[in-house]
Amino acid sequence: MSEPVVQKIFCIIDPTTTRQRALARAAAVASATGASLHAYCCFSIGGDRPSSERAQFEEAELARYRAWMETLVDPLRADGIAVEYEVDCRDDWRGAMAPAAKRAGADLIVRATVPRTALQRRMLKTTDWKLLREAPCPVLLVKSDSAEGLRRVLAAVNINDKDDAHRRLTDSVIEYARAVAELAGAELHGVNAFQGSGNFVHPPDLAKRLGVERQQAHVGDAEPEELVAQVAEKLEASLVVVGSLARKGLSGAVVGNTAERILDGVPADLLCIVQQAG
Repeated sequence: MSEPVVQKIFCIIDPTTTRQRALARAAAVASATGASLHAYCCFSIGGDRPSSERAQFEEAELARYRAWMETLVDPLRADGIAVEYEVDCRDDWRGAMAPAAKRAGADLIVRATVPRTALQRRMLKTTDWKLLREAPCPVLLVKSDSAEGLRRVLAAVNINDKDDAHRRLTDSVIEYARAVAELAGAELHGVNAFQGSGNFVHPPDLAKRLGVERQQAHVGDAEPEELVAQVAEKLEASLVVVGSLARKGLSGAVVGNTAERILDGVPADLLCIVQQAG
């Protein structure tokens, strides 16, 4: 397996707040990897305005946000990080993120996220879910403010999967988790849930697949989101790496992707390795 390479980081800026956790984390990753940074801010003006008035207002808002973005990226440039930024105005700002990341040639998308209840995730067309289903590359969802102290990385996998798509996804999760752990000098752990004794996963097999010691391989007969949350909490993991099969069309509206169910169940940051389901 080849080590993943991150050369371009696409950071999604939240235009509604001055607290930019994603930008701080993206800058930390850029400093550690030597990657360049593309900061993307997309806003919607909304409201019913005549076309001439709307165009004038949009231009004024674009200028205002560009000036604001300069204040955000200037300190990063002073630190030697190669940064460019983009300001966009779209009614469908949620749908604009993944295409913008693709245009930028991103290897990693970084976005801050906030906790939601299961009901909220089902009822709302959340930005996180839409991004996970359409992203052209891995997505780092940032929950914590601190970019320091990455001590344990937890890879959530299923080594029993037999179909090619899931096997490739498992390989990618392991590659990224191992690369992050090595880069940060963190301890790598793996977790594998199974349902029923017939699907039992032997901890030594999981440890061998991950390249870790037996005590760093955790298995259990449970739902994946439940076991991942339990192990992440026990280890006080700073980062959980999980795979996500991106879906479009009607199937994309169905809640069931393990990565999406894990999203609000763990307090740690979540690195989602996105693979198109086809």
